[in-house]
Amino acid sequence: MSDSEQFNSEAQGAGDTHQAQEPSNTNNLDLAEFERYLEEELDFDLPGRGDLRQGVIVEIRPSELLVNVGSKRDGVVPQSDLARLDPAFVKSLREGQTIDVVVSRQPDDDGIFLLSIADALQQKDWLLAQELLESGEITVHKVVGYNKGGLTVEFNHLRGFVPASHIVNMPRNLNEEQRRAELEKHIGRELRLKVIEVERRRRRLVMSESLAERELQSQRREELFRTVQVGDIIEGEVRSMRPFGAFVDIGGADGLLHVSEIGWAQVSHPRDVLEVGQKIQVQVIRMDPENQRIALSRKRLLPNPWDTVEERYHPGDIVPATITRVVDFGAFAQLEPGIEGLIHISELADITVAEPLKTVQVGDKVHVKVLRVDRRRQRVGLSIRQVLYREEGEGSETSSNDGTAHR
Repeated sequence: MSDSEQFNSEAQGAGDTHQAQEPSNTNNLDLAEFERYLEEELDFDLPGRGDLRQGVIVEIRPSELLVNVGSKRDGVVPQSDLARLDPAFVKSLREGQTIDVVVSRQPDDDGIFLLSIADALQQKDWLLAQELLESGEITVHKVVGYNKGGLTVEFNHLRGFVPASHIVNMPRNLNEEQRRAELEKHIGRELRLKVIEVERRRRRLVMSESLAERELQSQRREELFRTVQVGDIIEGEVRSMRPFGAFVDIGGADGLLHVSEIGWAQVSHPRDVLEVGQKIQVQVIRMDPENQRIALSRKRLLPNPWDTVEERYHPGDIVPATITRVVDFGAFAQLEPGIEGLIHISELADITVAEPLKTVQVGDKVHVKVLRVDRRRQRVGLSIRQVLYREEGEGSETSSNDGTAHR
């Protein structure tokens, strides 16, 4: 080997040796740096501002709390923060107790953290609000105030807002004074609410009573259709009325109580018999789960007057009645609530009367003679003509007797 080749070979070997030793030196430097950190007791778990941490109360001082949050340095909860808390809660704090805190300020020159319990409680409430928004769970909250836009409610350590448009049964088209009076009525009430918006940066927590009630009603309706059967007797509350019937809340769903099923007597309008808010017993007579409809009856729970009609009315009896309907073939007259009889056109007046239907009107109080009673077919035949004949006959007899007496 020439001198030149030997020099190159040694230089290459030297280079290889240098490259192999480099990682060893780096490792030594890393180890030295780590040991230096340990010696200086530097904190790897240094909390940042706004961090939510669990800490242990180390000392309760007259105007502050000393709390260890798991780092090399303790933190302080100042009096200004304690003043934001419920006094009863502050009194319950004990040394050694674990609490939630938020880092308000990182260590100053004295190496002390500034901590906040109040912010920690609110931060946890914001997290809870977000969970409720995602889950759709319904919770109960107390109304503590109002403004022109709606109600404010307690949400633990936060305040939620319920817009007026999301308040159940909130009247529309009110003037400012009426609106304020209506909102003020809600203060102190507890509402079932659903979270519909959470914006922590804007401190905006919006809730809805109407959506909560709609969902609860849907859940109750589903449960009702699973558990209630045709024939069941249920107590309900009259919610609203229409000319054709009343809507009755039977515990989660409104059923229709048709005007013909309110009672045995003829009813012109439900308001003549019922009142909104009235509690009544009803029987389920039809259910339509597909269309979410329920038909109810109150009449079927009341004594049927036709069952004993033959005990109270007999052919030949003359009784008072009220004309309820006039039809082409005669008139119907009510003897008592639930019992109507037909006065055939031939029994309305003397056959010499040209238009017998014009001799009576709806609402007229008349006396009728019972001609027939059919309990099974629920029919009663009546006559006004025969009563008139009898009265005329009695009148003639009386005149004759009077004349004889005078003689």
